Amino acid sequence: MKKQVQTLLFGLLLAYSLPAQISFQDIPNLPFFDDQGYLRGITWVDVDGDNDLDVSVSGATGTSPNFVNATAIFIQDGSGAFSNTGLISSTQLNAFGQGWADYDNDGDLDVYYGATWNSGGVNELWRNEGGAGFTQITNSGSTPNTPQPYEGTVSWADYDNDGFADLFLARWNQMTNRLYHNNGDGTFTDITSGALVADPGWTSGGYWADFDNDRDLDLYVVNYQIGAAAPGANDLFRNNGDGTFTKLTTAGNVVTDAQNSRSANWLDINNDGWLDLFVGNQFSQDKIYFNNGDGTFSTQALGDAGYTTWSSNWGDIDNDGDQDLFTMGFWGYESRCWRNDGNGTFTDITASFPNIYPLQTSGSGSNAVIVVDYDRDGWLDLHIAQPDAIADHLYKNLGDGCQSWLEVECVGVQSNRAAIGTTLRAKATINGTAVWQMRQVSAQTAATGQNPLWQHFGFGDATVIDSLVVEWPSGATCVFEGVSVNQLVEIEETCSIQTILSNPAGYAGEDAVVDWCEGAGPIDLFQSLGGNPDTGGQWVDMDFEPVSMPVEGAGLWYYLTDGPCPDTAKVTVNSHPLPVVTLMPGDTTLDAGSVLNLLAMGADTYTWAPADQLSCANCPDPEFTAAESVELTVTGEDAFGCQASASIGITVLSNDLRFELPNAFTPDNDGSNDTFKPITGGVIFQSYLMRVYNRWGALVYETTKPENGWNGQFDGKPMPSDVYAFYMQYTLTDGTAGTEKGEVTLLR
Repeated sequence: MKKQVQTLLFGLLLAYSLPAQISFQDIPNLPFFDDQGYLRGITWVDVDGDNDLDVSVSGATGTSPNFVNATAIFIQDGSGAFSNTGLISSTQLNAFGQGWADYDNDGDLDVYYGATWNSGGVNELWRNEGGAGFTQITNSGSTPNTPQPYEGTVSWADYDNDGFADLFLARWNQMTNRLYHNNGDGTFTDITSGALVADPGWTSGGYWADFDNDRDLDLYVVNYQIGAAAPGANDLFRNNGDGTFTKLTTAGNVVTDAQNSRSANWLDINNDGWLDLFVGNQFSQDKIYFNNGDGTFSTQALGDAGYTTWSSNWGDIDNDGDQDLFTMGFWGYESRCWRNDGNGTFTDITASFPNIYPLQTSGSGSNAVIVVDYDRDGWLDLHIAQPDAIADHLYKNLGDGCQSWLEVECVGVQSNRAAIGTTLRAKATINGTAVWQMRQVSAQTAATGQNPLWQHFGFGDATVIDSLVVEWPSGATCVFEGVSVNQLVEIEETCSIQTILSNPAGYAGEDAVVDWCEGAGPIDLFQSLGGNPDTGGQWVDMDFEPVSMPVEGAGLWYYLTDGPCPDTAKVTVNSHPLPVVTLMPGDTTLDAGSVLNLLAMGADTYTWAPADQLSCANCPDPEFTAAESVELTVTGEDAFGCQASASIGITVLSNDLRFELPNAFTPDNDGSNDTFKPITGGVIFQSYLMRVYNRWGALVYETTKPENGWNGQFDGKPMPSDVYAFYMQYTLTDGTAGTEKGEVTLLR
């Protein structure tokens, strides 16, 4: 069960003005970067179930045939720091793609790493043991044990809707592709007949999607070539709903264009409720195939003729309600960024990001570009893996506070646990127009990796999501209305919804209330509520007069922004008096072994110290069993977290009224016999007087406190070793009076 994290933050209602002004910051020196090898696969996934995203990389360093495996999983601690905990110990010589799914439906995500380039290489299936480690599975059928060289994508999907994720492997070098059916008991069956595995070819990848909205997953197979001839046409297989597929031949150019295809992405480009298709090609113009909703597609070319796209990925980087495109160039062609204009057209905005483009080589050669909100601030960031001897990069999206968003994690119950194939539809009013958007949970969103299974929506100036509809592969449908923006939520197939993270950026939200304890010192409202003074905001009072920070005191305050979306939010500071903690101890002078009943009042909870003579340390009324004198302190706390303390001194009388006087002492601060004083078994004196004289009769020490003792000094200066006279007058606790006189030797 994942923990639910709810954070009290506040901010401001949004006011849309101009398109979001997006910029990216290069985050340096992350441990999963590699500048010596080729990280082909990247996936961002919540490995340990703590509701932040970790990163898995697959690839190798070195050169053929002396590759060194570089596959690893880096766990995030929630603050943007990552560490390689050694969860994976892959032995593949040159890993390629990777795919994540909860194949055993135990609540954590497992991973399959595909091999490439090394003939005889073996794919690897690793089962997640709850985030604490991974176990390589070698007894699940033919999947992990059979050599699978020259593969493209690794694609998980529950193609027969039996609640368990199946596996499709795209293969190169004129081989047939492979389909493994998940039997639901930890084993797989190699499907050797049927349309998906019938045709040999040079397949770059397989991409699952429910393109016809019938709640089963269809498959688009991207072919570089067929047979000895290049280029080759791609294939679209419609799921018949009974575990079989039909190869479509009349869907249009989407299955007839021959163009050396390298990658593809399914998404609803024009927000019409149907999944469209982008295909990236080598030595050929990229293509967008718009889904007509009747089993056919319309074609639109994008970019230059003869351009080479090696990999591609999509995401709404400006949170304006449509998804934008990143293409990774190859063979001397630069990578590009295309802004979706919302009407089926695109604008090349590559020049808007000079710190990203051009990448460090002319044509990056990268297989991996992943779009991910790695820091959960509501803005999609970029992770780009570069080829040999070129450093990888993570670019943080600095965002624009005027745009709202939502991120959704789906959890299947009857459907497969990772919810692969689940469709989400969200309606919100953006710039005065009701806009429906569509997302589909996919385990294959890039050529050799995948975006997080969490689904990201941008909503522009919308302040609420009017409708959020979740369509599960099982046939179940969940409908939610009036969903708040700017949060990460988890939706289960039972139609339960819970907030995982709310308003993490602190720029959009509602009025807030803060409790403050009087006398507890100043409070920093920005820190308490998640505001950011660096964004041009300031604290003002009810008359909008600036006040200094941090704010001290109580009352009603407002937060005012001066940025592109000026607005205010109200913060009520409730002042609470400190609790008045009182003690009712009774008599505080006790005989050893006796019991005193204590009682603290005025608070809700209590903590006593020291507690070694008490019957309980966290109750209002402990019993004190007298052993030795002590000063007790009780700290009380009320329901608002306000604290106050009270103390009491308890004197414990000894039952043994005997005492001894040493005839010598050594004040050398070694903790033993350092002072001259009577040695007793406890408190035995009612009254006491001790005087010490030197050999000439001068008074060098006097005290009325038997616990003090003479330390061998006079006026702060050490006295020499010698014999000194003393006189002691006393009255014991039983009333016995007496005097003692004699000599004591000071030794140094």
